Amino acid sequence: MLIYDILPFCVQTQRLIKNTSALRFGILGAARIGPEALFKPAKTHPDVVVTAVACRDKTRGQQYAQKHDIPRTFSGPNAYHGKSLHIYAQKLVTDPDIDVVYIALPNGLHFEWTMRALEAGKHVLVEKPLTNTAEEARQIFALAEEKGLVALEALHTVFHPANHRVREIIQSGELGKVKSVVSHFIFPRFISPLFFEKDDVRFHYDLGGGSMTDLGVYPLAEIRFVTSSDTVPLEVISAKAVGHPKDPERIDRAMHIVYALPNTDATAEVNIDFSAPGWGPFGLLPRMMRIDATIKLEGGSIFIYNFVMPAAFHFIRVTPKKGSGRFEQVYTFKGGKGERSWSTYRYQLEAFVDKVRGRTPSFWHEPISSISELETVERVYTKAGMQPRPASAYKRQG
Repeated sequence: MLIYDILPFCVQTQRLIKNTSALRFGILGAARIGPEALFKPAKTHPDVVVTAVACRDKTRGQQYAQKHDIPRTFSGPNAYHGKSLHIYAQKLVTDPDIDVVYIALPNGLHFEWTMRALEAGKHVLVEKPLTNTAEEARQIFALAEEKGLVALEALHTVFHPANHRVREIIQSGELGKVKSVVSHFIFPRFISPLFFEKDDVRFHYDLGGGSMTDLGVYPLAEIRFVTSSDTVPLEVISAKAVGHPKDPERIDRAMHIVYALPNTDATAEVNIDFSAPGWGPFGLLPRMMRIDATIKLEGGSIFIYNFVMPAAFHFIRVTPKKGSGRFEQVYTFKGGKGERSWSTYRYQLEAFVDKVRGRTPSFWHEPISSISELETVERVYTKAGMQPRPASAYKRQG
């Protein structure tokens, strides 16, 4: 059982009458994330249909397509590597009946296939992190601009109104200036196997694995977004990694990072862990899963629980030093945009389609945010004494 099998909140299964000119999505990779990140949100968007999947394994690809009602399959051995690369994945990205390519491949393949899709004239939605390096991100956005296409890193959490509400409270000045932020994204060891496979792609260096590139970008994005620091790379004061047993010199199982927030003396502390051991005598007492952030300000504090999956359940606790505190839950933008049942992915899809269609989204994750995020990730690995994730060997065609 995996995380994508046990998320109960994304119940967006009602079918709509689709627009005759709906955007036709093809997905690269028969990925576990596909149903929550694309298929379920697409069912409630009248301007989105999923029409094709490309997969390395023919049997798996066909089973995946059948399970998720995807009409077409491009699959066979070595779909993403070797001589048959162009036979399968390349056929999907160049297919004239596909408008958008959703890339759900391992991190290390994002750059190549984003570039190939853009070169083929497709809009692209790419799982986070966008690429392994900031320089690769620059090349992607430069090509998208040149081609007049939309390329978006699927950092879905920043699209949800709950996280926007935290940012709004801070920006209002109600509690004064930010003094510090502490954030956690921790999976206890006793439940880690429910979320991560034994030989998960997240544990492979060549594929861009590591806790920082997987878990770490979420609290990094939260910190930068709510403190309005999401256009510049953060200074990394310290970073301490715990190596993963599979590859302890290059893959981080856990990371403790302290960032300096720009134009202030405030700091942000982050704790992430794929498999946190227990505590107490001999580590026998299990830890709880943690997905939260605490922002301390001059006049009080703000705590948000579950900033990664706020549609499942979240709360915002505002505690001023003077006066009464309060709890908030936010599921729609001001003006009523959104639905209580919409996941972060559904808000993200709404914004993506708006952008492609030339409309103004409620929020847009700008290229500079993705680039500076990756610059920060590279700084974290360097400060922790680990190699940054490797650049792709792919070179732009033509």
